[in-house]
Amino acid sequence: MKIEGSKDGLLHLGLNQDHSCFACGTERGVRVFNCDPVKQLQSHDFQKGVGHVEMLFRCCYLALVGGGTTPAWDGNSVVVWEDQIHQTVCKITVAKPVLGVRLKRDRIVVVTEHELLVYTLQRSPSLLLCYSTAPNPRALAELCSTSSLLCFPSLDKGQVSLVYIGEDTVQHQMRMIPAHDGAIRALSLNMQGTMLATASERGTLIRVFDITTCLLLYELRRGTNKATIHCISFSRRSNFLAVTSDSKTLHIFSLEGKRESRSVSKFALPSALPSLCCFGTEERTVIVIGQSGMYTKLRWNDKGEMYKEEQTKFLLMTETDD
Repeated sequence: MKIEGSKDGLLHLGLNQDHSCFACGTERGVRVFNCDPVKQLQSHDFQKGVGHVEMLFRCCYLALVGGGTTPAWDGNSVVVWEDQIHQTVCKITVAKPVLGVRLKRDRIVVVTEHELLVYTLQRSPSLLLCYSTAPNPRALAELCSTSSLLCFPSLDKGQVSLVYIGEDTVQHQMRMIPAHDGAIRALSLNMQGTMLATASERGTLIRVFDITTCLLLYELRRGTNKATIHCISFSRRSNFLAVTSDSKTLHIFSLEGKRESRSVSKFALPSALPSLCCFGTEERTVIVIGQSGMYTKLRWNDKGEMYKEEQTKFLLMTETDD
C-alpha cells in the first residue's frame, strides 16, 4: 500500500504472504515487523527512500523499489535484496515506473500502470510473460502463495483476469470474472487460493468468488455510502473477511452464513487514512496497521462487540523492544 503525505517518512506498508509479518518502506530504508505479537525484526538504513517492499514469507529476500524525495534506486527498477549477506542479488529494469511487486519462490511479478511482467526469480531473471491491464495506478495484483495463480484487473472495466504462471502455464487459458460494473478498487486472494474478494471504486459491496468455477459465493454489504476500500483480508481458515476503508470503519464479515449479508462486527477507526488489516493468531482477533504508524489489535465476541486489546506506535519500536 502506497503512502502519501506521511509526517513520519513512511512511504509503503505491506503484509507478507501468510500475514505473519509486515514491512515498511521509508525515506531512509526498510523496517520489518512481526505481526502478532508486534515486534520489530529488522531494519536496513539505506539513507535513501524505499517506495515499495515485498517480502517472501519470512525468508531473507526482499524485493525493493526506490521512492520518496531521494530514491535508493531508479523508479523503473526492482532490486532483490538478500538480508543474510546485505547485498543486492538481482535487479530488473523495465520501461515504465514500477508501481508494485509480487513474489513467489520461483517468480517475480513487476506491476506497472498498464502491464504485469512475470520473471523467473533467479540471479539473472528471465522475462516469461507479459499481460496488459486496465489503468492500474494502485498496482492491484494478487499472486497465490500455494499455487501459481495470478489475479489482476482486466482490460475491460470491472473484470478480473485469472491465469496460472507456473511451469505448465501453456496448459492454462486466462479466465475472466465479471466482478463489478465499475472499475476494480481492491483485490484479495485467500491463502488457499480458492476464493477471490473484490471491491469496486464505489466500495459499497464486497464480492467473493470461487476460483475454480468463477461463480459468486458471497455479496457482502459494507454500507450504502460510497467509500474507498483500503484493504480486504481473509482469515487463515477463510471463515471471516476483514475490510478497512476511508469511512473510518473496520468491518468483519462471516463467510459461513448466507450468501448476502452485512458485517457481524465493526469498529470505529480513529482516522480515514489508509490502513492494512489482517487476522491475529488467535480466533476472533484482527489487526489494523495504519498510515499513522499505529498498530491496533482488536477482539470481537459472539455478540459482535469489538474491543481494543493492544495499541502501540510501531514506528517508535526498535529491535531491542520486547
